[in-house]
Amino acid sequence: MDNETGKTEQSAAQSSDSQSRVRVCPSCGAEARRVEARFCSACGRSLDESYLPADALRASYNWQRRRQSVASQSGNLAGAKPLKSSMSSIYPARNSNGASTTALAFVTYALVPYLGILFCPGALLMGGVGLYHSYRAPERGGRKASYLGLVLGLLIFCAQLFLWWILYKIPEWAKQ
Repeated sequence: MDNETGKTEQSAAQSSDSQSRVRVCPSCGAEARRVEARFCSACGRSLDESYLPADALRASYNWQRRRQSVASQSGNLAGAKPLKSSMSSIYPARNSNGASTTALAFVTYALVPYLGILFCPGALLMGGVGLYHSYRAPERGGRKASYLGLVLGLLIFCAQLFLWWILYKIPEWAKQ
């Protein structure tokens, strides 16, 4: 009986000792969730390797925030605030509105001096079509991109008209 009691005490001491040794990621500084973890849950780096210089760059993206635990999701912890998903703040909303992305492509091509005036009507047209689709099917997104295509298309069109006007007036100014 004493032998079994000694083994129980020894295993309890080992488990409390292993719980006190929490592994820390050398690159981002996040604590491992499990004692036997081999990879960091925040940045994905191996916990067994030593610190590498590129880890400072990877850690600078600030992805080492702890994720929300299951207990706080279910509301079992008193006073625990739910954490906002870190990925939703990093990446913009998905835009599956093809007309709005086409309008932004037209705006990009319209930036070419003089010849860009050919793409301005396309930017305005596709921006309007994208805006129509964004109101018709809001789950596809693209409303901001459509507004941006319309506004920038109009501004660039005015700038291109000004450039063409200058090109037309230069021979007259040269004669004076």
